[in-house]
Amino acid sequence: MEGMTRLSVDERPPLGLVRSSSLTDTVYKDMLRLIRDGSWAPRMRLPSEVELARHFGISRPIVRQALARLREDGLIQSRQGSGSFVCNIEREPQVQFPAIGSIADLESFLKFREGVEGEAAAMAAAACSDASLVKISAAAMRLEKTGELELLSENDFGFHLAIAESTNNPFYINTLKSLRDNIRRGIGLAWNFADLRGDFLTGIHEQHQAVVTAIRARDPSNARDAMRTHLSWERARLMGEAGEFLTHTGTSP
Repeated sequence: MEGMTRLSVDERPPLGLVRSSSLTDTVYKDMLRLIRDGSWAPRMRLPSEVELARHFGISRPIVRQALARLREDGLIQSRQGSGSFVCNIEREPQVQFPAIGSIADLESFLKFREGVEGEAAAMAAAACSDASLVKISAAAMRLEKTGELELLSENDFGFHLAIAESTNNPFYINTLKSLRDNIRRGIGLAWNFADLRGDFLTGIHEQHQAVVTAIRARDPSNARDAMRTHLSWERARLMGEAGEFLTHTGTSP
């Protein structure tokens, strides 16, 4: 297939990693590598979804999610009736954050998010349009209906990104987009602790709704507090579960 480089078995991630870093994330990174190494050259028309699904050995919905991320990042563009094409991108993303490699990294990351996203929620409450509010509410509902673990982190990120986008402030938007991998990886890590699958997810849904309610009420103070409470609760819960997990398994953090 012209323009495509088949990945060797050694280049593909072990199946055990898919749980913490979703299949969509893995395919996105494979596609990104093809763009960066020139295998998918600027202005090249990408293979169809069917061909990509066959090439990567995945389903078409996963292909669509990975392509959507490439579009959001400005790496490809779609033309109606013509397909998707690689953009002529010559620069790296404007913000580069360190990867989460430990429990301590995750705690520091969540503390950082409390400040940034608390203020983003406050600005969203003060500035968002009715259309943006609909998008935020839809993102929250989409997460509640998520039935596949693989899509959980993507939909959780979508909710937080929708809030950042509603601020109309490019610095919040660019920061959240640059944090995509870390946010998804953090949620993936959370799901490694089995006890989080019930009331943890229920708590997240309730807290997301509290954020939506405050934004809908155009109340910046309550929106800020609701977002900070949400991320603070998530951090405290994760750290507690992580500590208990490490104690029982004898694993070093």
